[in-house]
Amino acid sequence: MKHLSTQQKIKTILILLIALPICLLAWLSYQLQKNGQIVQAHQAQNLIETRLKAVERELTAYFEQLEIQLRSDHQALAKLPHSQSTSQVRDYLHESPLIQNIFILNSTGSLLFPPNDQASIKEKNFISQTKPIWNDPELFANLASHDETSPSTIDQSAQLEAYVSPISQKKAVASFAPSILSSGWISWFSENHHRLLFWVKDSTNRVIGFDLNRMRMLSDLINRLPDATQLHNGLNQSAIQLLNDNSSVLYQWGQYQVADNEQPLGTRYLSPPLASWKVNYFSHKHTATTSSWLSTLAGLLAFGLTLIGLGIYFYREHQREMQQAQQRVSFVNQVSHELKTPLTNIRMYAELMSEQLYEEDQQQKRYISVITSESLRLSRLIENVLNFSRAQRNAINVNKIPGVIDECVKNTIVAFEATLHNKGMLFEVNYAAEKTVYFDKGIVEQVLNNLLSNAEKYAHSGKKIHITTLLENDLCKITVQDYGPGIPSVAQIKIFEPFYRVSSKLTDGISGTGIGLSIARQLAQLHGGDLILVASDVGACFQLSINITPS
Repeated sequence: MKHLSTQQKIKTILILLIALPICLLAWLSYQLQKNGQIVQAHQAQNLIETRLKAVERELTAYFEQLEIQLRSDHQALAKLPHSQSTSQVRDYLHESPLIQNIFILNSTGSLLFPPNDQASIKEKNFISQTKPIWNDPELFANLASHDETSPSTIDQSAQLEAYVSPISQKKAVASFAPSILSSGWISWFSENHHRLLFWVKDSTNRVIGFDLNRMRMLSDLINRLPDATQLHNGLNQSAIQLLNDNSSVLYQWGQYQVADNEQPLGTRYLSPPLASWKVNYFSHKHTATTSSWLSTLAGLLAFGLTLIGLGIYFYREHQREMQQAQQRVSFVNQVSHELKTPLTNIRMYAELMSEQLYEEDQQQKRYISVITSESLRLSRLIENVLNFSRAQRNAINVNKIPGVIDECVKNTIVAFEATLHNKGMLFEVNYAAEKTVYFDKGIVEQVLNNLLSNAEKYAHSGKKIHITTLLENDLCKITVQDYGPGIPSVAQIKIFEPFYRVSSKLTDGISGTGIGLSIARQLAQLHGGDLILVASDVGACFQLSINITPS
């Protein structure tokens, strides 16, 4: 009996040794798949949001270009002599496909155009419809003082919504049209139609309002969106709809067939002046099933029955090897998915926006650069991580091609200009590397990106960044000087070490990986140069040197 009791205990122990790990692995497998489904759903939602933001940016770019054109038209109309203004304005309306009506107010708020005594039937209707707008002498004065990002309802009874133009207060506009004090959009309704009116107020307090042709504006907007009959950005299994303020579908693209009353997977309301419009995203809804984890559980149970026949030792050794292999595979898959997928999406949309720009349209490039600044920030962070991984495997290659260092520096500054301008920081640049040399543009941009990113984070209180370039024999030297708090002397010898971050009030609460300067120095050294911290009386000063010979 004692012998039987021992056998029973051994069987019990064997069953426990097999059953418990199998049950634990089954539970872990279920949790991992459940968490994986949550991660996939989150990533899918981020992709949807990214696509909808891209649509919003494209439509916003249209209105930014339109504002520039209308300010130019304002300058031409404002110069007309009073005796010729009526006929000239009518000629302008006749030739402009986008503008269907105009009103002009003098400095006292009186209506100059359309003239009441000589108005046509169309102009009289326009006067009647827009009377709540131009008849309020305080309307445009109040709009000029509103916050740029906050819409305000001016007259609910007249169904008006007015917005100060997001770019009307910028220095770029002041240099383009110095006589313009303020401008903005008014969204109004007439005969159950949503209409837009852009107004400009100049230094003489004269206001000119441009009433947009609704159908022509809609046509222009649709022309900026992808062709509905072709595939764009992988939309073969999805579709995007543009809806107006009445939730009516104005345009749809993508190959997915949207069913009646189908709920969108994502919705985004557009920025002013189309604040009541929205875009919806539709696609197949991938629902999770239990078949996957049930099959995994069945396999684990079968594996456990096999282990009973092969013995405890083989079971333990094999199980340990399987766990280690699963952990390695899981780690590789998670890192690849978390890093490569977002980077691919960001680059895809950046390239799409870039392809739609004309080389000579520098103003439009500036606005697109502002819109994508945060995407570029994420791309720089991911590139740092990937470069760090490549450096550990000695997999970074230097590809030198002919180019101009100053042009590369200018492009990098443009990418940061909007972000740094918002923090009150300005650039002072002394260019002295205008000759064509041989260098790796990607490496130089990555190093400068890291230096300017650090200046943005830690030195914005200095309000200025000074950059100099210099060609010296076989080297090009680029100096980046900020005027922030600087780097403590005890930390200066460690700042180029991977994952090292200065612990102080300056860096506490600021996100960062601690590998930016380490990667920057490694890239500089691979390019036949170095990145060093130069002694400075104020702030931090870094000097990048690279070899500019063909070899």
